Parts: sequence; structure tokens; C-alpha cells
Amino acid sequence: MTSETNTPLLEISDLVKHFTVRRRGGLWTSTATVKAVDGVSLNIDNGETLGLVGESGCGKSTVGKLIMRLSSLTGGRIVFDGRDVSHLGRSEMRPIRREMQMIFQDPVSALNPRMSVEEIVGEPLAIHDSRNHREHGAKIRKLLSTVGLANSHAHRFPHEFSGGQRQRIGIARALATQPKLIVCDEAVSALDVSIQAQIINLLQDLQEEFRLTYLFISHDLSVVRHISDRIAVMYLGRIVEIAEKKTLFAKPLHPYTQALLSSVPIPRPGARKERIVLAGDVPSPINPPSGCSFRTRCVKAMDVCAKIAPRLQHTPTGDLVSCHAVELSKQ
Repeated sequence: MTSETNTPLLEISDLVKHFTVRRRGGLWTSTATVKAVDGVSLNIDNGETLGLVGESGCGKSTVGKLIMRLSSLTGGRIVFDGRDVSHLGRSEMRPIRREMQMIFQDPVSALNPRMSVEEIVGEPLAIHDSRNHREHGAKIRKLLSTVGLANSHAHRFPHEFSGGQRQRIGIARALATQPKLIVCDEAVSALDVSIQAQIINLLQDLQEEFRLTYLFISHDLSVVRHISDRIAVMYLGRIVEIAEKKTLFAKPLHPYTQALLSSVPIPRPGARKERIVLAGDVPSPINPPSGCSFRTRCVKAMDVCAKIAPRLQHTPTGDLVSCHAVELSKQ
């Protein structure tokens, strides 16, 4: 689904999240800073699905939690629907939260085992729509039907459902307040492949019906390719490339994106493609490399890469990439 307006629903500028950790060494205890998110900037338009991909530990889930204000910002700015929500308090965020919801990775831990489905789905209504309490029962039944569950499921508990059904309950809960933005944090990674397809199709149908906007966080490029309009690639706390889905898969510019895409299996028997194997391990976010964070694993690394961190810049096609080698090739 594509954007209908030129005004982004969500604007993130130089988002930073650092964690302080303690390290023990003999008799001494020292502190270190984990740079989980280190200057992320991106926009999401109304009605768009932006996929956010990267290796485990790159900071993509932290970005989702920062957007939802489930974690405080170290720096940067978050503007949602024209409102700066970067540093709003709990009471100030409350009316805004009904417009931004989240679907979590693990549907087991995301649902309270002591609450029935009716109570789980109805909880957001009780918080944000307490004046219309008599109407909640009808709304809950309609939500369950919308996500493919029966009315008889309302009085059951999470342990009585399969993984896919639990995720449908989580989706119904997210829809309860009629949000504009839903952050899907690895929403299908814990499910079987056949169930993944059902949930992805459900999310797409719901987007069309309710005019939703998604930030879809995942490490599975095949899933992201299916659901996204644009894709942002993240490495060690930073965005290295943002492009339209077709452009990214047809002609990736950043060396890290090229390596990621080379690992995606081709669904054709006997088909082969050159695999790009990255050297070394992902550097520690406690002590990232100077300059470009990817340079220690990049075959195109130059002297400038160790000195200056590349900026995220527009390409002639209007996409964004952060790479000195790409910049030099355009000159």
C-alpha cells in the first residue's frame, strides 16, 4: 500500500539510545556505554509499510520501543502525526498511545496468562474508552471476528490457543483503539512458515480496511519483501540504506545490503547466485569502529572510512545510502 499524502505520519531525526552497563575486572568495577541506537533518521508516510531489517543486535527492536516511548531517548526527536512526542511524560502520552500500538514478537509472553481473551482485548478499551463501557462487548466480538477468531474464544485463556491464534489475539488488542500506526516487532518470527503467511495476509487486509501504517521490524528479508513498500537496512545502531522495495532487491547499493540479499534463498530448484560472505564478527556496540561502523567487514573499505562516518545521502533515484564508496562513484 502506498502513501496518499506527502506529510509523513512519523518522523525520526538523529535518534539515539545508549545504555550504561557495569563490567567487572578483578577487584575493579567499571562502566561502559552500549550504543544500541546511534543516530537513526527515517520517515514513514500515511498508509505505508516500512520494513526495518538487520542482523540480531543491530538495534532495530530498540528503535521500535523508542517510537512507542516504552524506553526513554538519549537524544534525537520523534514527531508523530505532527506532534513532538520525544520527551512527553506518561500522562501526556496517554491520549497519543491510542493512535500508536505495538504487536510483539512472542505472543506467549505478550499476553497475560491470567486474563481471558475478552479481558485482554478489552483492556485498551477500558483505559481509553471508559465512558462507553456498555459497548465494549460488541466491539470485542467484532475485533475477534475481524482477526479470524470466533466469539466462543472470548472466554478462553491464552494457553488454550496455538501460536498463530495467540498472535491474532495480540493483533485484535492492537486494533482495539483504532490506531494510525502499528509497530510490528518480529511479529511472525516465532510462528511456523505456513502460519506466518496467514498472519502477513491478515496484516495486509487490515491495512486496507483500516488505513493503517506499519513499521515492520524483521530479520527475514523474504517476509519483509512481501509486505513492505520501502525497506530500511540497519547495521550496528545506524541506518545504512533506505530504498523502495523493488529498487533495493534489484540493485542494492550499500555493501552490507548486498551481503544480506545474497543470503536470501532463491525459491527455484537448481538456481544459484553468488554468496557474499562477510569477514569477521559484528563489532561490539560498546566499542564500535571509528568512522564507518561496517568498515571492518567491508571489502570496499578505504582510508576515509576509518576517519569519517558517512552520512545518509539521497541517490539520483531518491533513495538513501550511507557509504563513501557509493558517494565517490557518483562524482
